[in-house]
Amino acid sequence: MAINGQKVVVAGAPTGLADSAGLRATVFGTPPQNKAPLPATVPLAEINIRLPWARPVPDVFWFDRRLRVWLSAQEKPAPLAIVIAGTGGDGNTSSTSTLRAVLYGAGYHVLTMPSPTSPNFIVSASSTGVAGDLLQDSGDLYAAMQAIIAKLPRRIRITEVDLVGYSLGGANAAVVKSIADADGKLKIHRVVMINPPVSLFGSIARLDKLFAVSIGSGDAGIDKLYRKLYARLANLYRASAALQIDDTNFLSAAGEVLKTDADFSAAIALTFRIDLVNVFFAGDLYAGTGVVTDPKRPPKVGDSLEEISRELRNKPFSEYFSKVFVPYYAAHRNGATPEVLLAQSNLNIIAAALRTNPDYYAQTNSDDLILDQAELSWLKTTLGPRIAIYDHGGHLGNLGERQPVADMLDMLAGRWADRHP
Repeated sequence: MAINGQKVVVAGAPTGLADSAGLRATVFGTPPQNKAPLPATVPLAEINIRLPWARPVPDVFWFDRRLRVWLSAQEKPAPLAIVIAGTGGDGNTSSTSTLRAVLYGAGYHVLTMPSPTSPNFIVSASSTGVAGDLLQDSGDLYAAMQAIIAKLPRRIRITEVDLVGYSLGGANAAVVKSIADADGKLKIHRVVMINPPVSLFGSIARLDKLFAVSIGSGDAGIDKLYRKLYARLANLYRASAALQIDDTNFLSAAGEVLKTDADFSAAIALTFRIDLVNVFFAGDLYAGTGVVTDPKRPPKVGDSLEEISRELRNKPFSEYFSKVFVPYYAAHRNGATPEVLLAQSNLNIIAAALRTNPDYYAQTNSDDLILDQAELSWLKTTLGPRIAIYDHGGHLGNLGERQPVADMLDMLAGRWADRHP
């Protein structure tokens, strides 16, 4: 696949992309009988903070002026685990909630933060409004963490700070630590990356490919999937009063009704496309590139965004890269060619730290559809004994499972090396 003339190699099928078990694990997640035990209750406080470096807020984003994060605090001194959400996620997704409960039950204060690709973060905390640059976005995350910690009540006593991130949030967490290590203003001890990408745009290229193969171009394929999905949901709901549909989790709902590999592929592809629509919309608006919004007449509160949404659902993310991301950074950063920007949105930018610093850890699956075999091998070679690679789980399909949870806690506590020499 080519992004702005730069070839992004998709080596055959991505690892697990055509694997039935990997697709199903991605959709269904961890079976209830395999989930790690969680505490019965977890205290939760929402924190809303205005950050001084945020860009002026477009009218259409009036509701996102403040960054929203969630805190679960212990009554006694404890380490603080900061959890960073995956692509498009806010700080209170089902995945962040699972990690919050696990970590709180293990004795951590827990702060859950949105992805820098979420609408709330882009509007309230991004210094550019154009998400997708791994170093830039992680720098904004690092600055936000410092501002939030400085505002915490004095009764919350923090003994150290650790980071956990899943999916894109895993890559962000690792880069945040590298920034903190060089900057020294916030001491970050250990990091655990859960199912991280290696190349941000390489992973997205594979998801664009999955969308094209499983859904096609134009509205017809999307509308067909919607009709199939919601017809099945309605029928199942009528047949079972016990069905609970989580409106914030498309895959959880889809997993109750989809039947075939083609169905699962389409649902996964559409979920990622919907997550990235907001990145495209906000980036075009902030950069003033005019791809889907008129820079001279930006959308106002109350304006219908249906036509823009429909147009964006049909645009591959490669078009965001070529028409929004590259033009913006080429105008604001010396030497920002497409080739350089692709290289910079890759974990290889901190390869030396990942290779030599014993406080970086990772967990992933051999059938994770956002990685190809070369990237999986790179993670294994770079991190050596500090990565756990599970045979099955797809993308985040075993998040919250007993063994990965136990391994994560061992990694954060410094026990991993002793138990896995």
